[in-house]
Amino acid sequence: MRYLNVKTLILPSSVAILLAGALIFGLPTLYIFAIVIGIGEIFLAAYEKIRTKSGSLDYIAFLAMAIAVSTGEYLAGTVIALMYTGGEALEAYASHRAEASLSALLARIPKTALVKQEDTFVATSLAQIPTGATIVVRGGELVPLDGLLVSASAVLNLANLTGEPLPETLTAGAVIKSGSVNAGEAFEITVSGTLATSTYAKIVDLVKNAEQGQSPFVRLTTAANLPFTLLTLAISSGVYFITGDLGRVLAVLVIATPCPLLIAAPVAFIGGLSRAAGRNIIVKTPTALETIAKVSTIFFDKTGTLTLGEPRLTEITLLDTHATEMQVLSLAAALEFHSIHPLARAIISATQKRNFTPAPAIEVKEIIGNGIEGRVNGYHISLKQAPTAHHREGGISLLLTEDGRDIATLHFADTLKDNAKKFLAELTRNGFKVAVLTGDRKENAEVIFAGINIKLYADCTPEDKYRLVDEAKARGEIVAMVGDGLNDAPALARADVGIVFSGTENSASIEAADVAILGHDIHHIHELFALSKHSVHIASQSVYAGISLSTLGMLFAAFGFIKPVEGAIIQEGIDIAVIINALRTAFNPHD
Repeated sequence: MRYLNVKTLILPSSVAILLAGALIFGLPTLYIFAIVIGIGEIFLAAYEKIRTKSGSLDYIAFLAMAIAVSTGEYLAGTVIALMYTGGEALEAYASHRAEASLSALLARIPKTALVKQEDTFVATSLAQIPTGATIVVRGGELVPLDGLLVSASAVLNLANLTGEPLPETLTAGAVIKSGSVNAGEAFEITVSGTLATSTYAKIVDLVKNAEQGQSPFVRLTTAANLPFTLLTLAISSGVYFITGDLGRVLAVLVIATPCPLLIAAPVAFIGGLSRAAGRNIIVKTPTALETIAKVSTIFFDKTGTLTLGEPRLTEITLLDTHATEMQVLSLAAALEFHSIHPLARAIISATQKRNFTPAPAIEVKEIIGNGIEGRVNGYHISLKQAPTAHHREGGISLLLTEDGRDIATLHFADTLKDNAKKFLAELTRNGFKVAVLTGDRKENAEVIFAGINIKLYADCTPEDKYRLVDEAKARGEIVAMVGDGLNDAPALARADVGIVFSGTENSASIEAADVAILGHDIHHIHELFALSKHSVHIASQSVYAGISLSTLGMLFAAFGFIKPVEGAIIQEGIDIAVIINALRTAFNPHD
């Protein structure tokens, strides 16, 4: 992959300087140096494309410069060299892409773990920890290896694996998967397997395989390349066989190269990338912007993509007729003010929205995974997990008691973003195949998406999401995957276009994707598709209008009406026209 850096700019800058020097000082030798630079730049690439029998303007430019040297038309050859090297630099700029997805994934894995050895713990490299060893995972740490829980209980955030925001409490003997995060106190696990076979390592491997196994996308310029190449060679060959005049052949080739295919499309997509960035949509490559216009199937992760991605207090059920919702919320907030649990944050947020300050609590004691208790206004208040009968489908419920008496049940759930249902319905009406992939249980997902005509795939692991995307691609569908978490990274990398909402700290999923949307507004998806179609439309317009004008010019050159230098000037006029048209992508398609 080539990037726009000093090295990339050296060639077009050198050619431009040599051209200017030759014109100003009248030194034809400088033209030859410039042409040599252009020929050297395309020689290897052109040779490879000839060897593989793929049509390319690279070797048309090569042929044109070679004939320019042999016929003494040095100025025309230098102009071709300048436009070719400039087009290559422009394409390199448009194609710049961060390729750090694997390093971002690997950086999150701890390098060592504390292994229990008699009465002490020793920091040991993960690769050297054998099956059966006992390791400790401290609060806030990512679980580095798979294993079985030794401690009495553990509270885990499984968002990396399932995408679900609500923490889970596990008891001794439960299977603990690497990649989950300790949301409570330190616990011990007995390791099963090795680093290479761990769940987290499998996610890394899936991303690696997805990136290496991506099928090539047939771009607009590629589709137009072969026919135009054949047409150019046919006209120039015909001119040579009929007239034997290399000057006419050169004039034909000069007009055929190197724009619009080398410059028009990159300029159009750079404009589209710029416009998208202005809307807080970061598209990493022009190829991604072009591919989006062809997408037929869209897979959505649920949590954090279509939902808010964090628990919200959705309902309070009063169990004591003398209590009010405000009193219940005040008592709960008094306790949860002392906690950093996700449900505590949901209660405090609900309190802030109602704009009141809860009473102070004393003697507060929290047992991670069990609940929290303390004294408020002289009463013993506790907030613990509610009995199963009190739960709402698709969420979690807490029971508030006062001196042992049940007062209320507080219900929490991850909720859909505003207008998410309407957004999904619009996509299906517009002809997209839409499906939601979630690590949540099927019954929970069905409650959230009730009434929407989309496919639901529940209980999905990262491997399941990867497989579903892969199967859709195997059916010939152009697939977009929209997600936001580490558990989405393999599917994001495998999809034709990966789109991630980057209001998360999960850099691995951002790096695995082709598009990063800053924030959580799902309506940016509509804007992204509109921008893509607008950019492709203008790029196509520019390319085919340029080809048409070049073809007309080649015909005039074939009949001897245009000389090589005149052809270079005419081609520059065509270049300017298509570039100006291509730059329209930088403006809002609805302006």
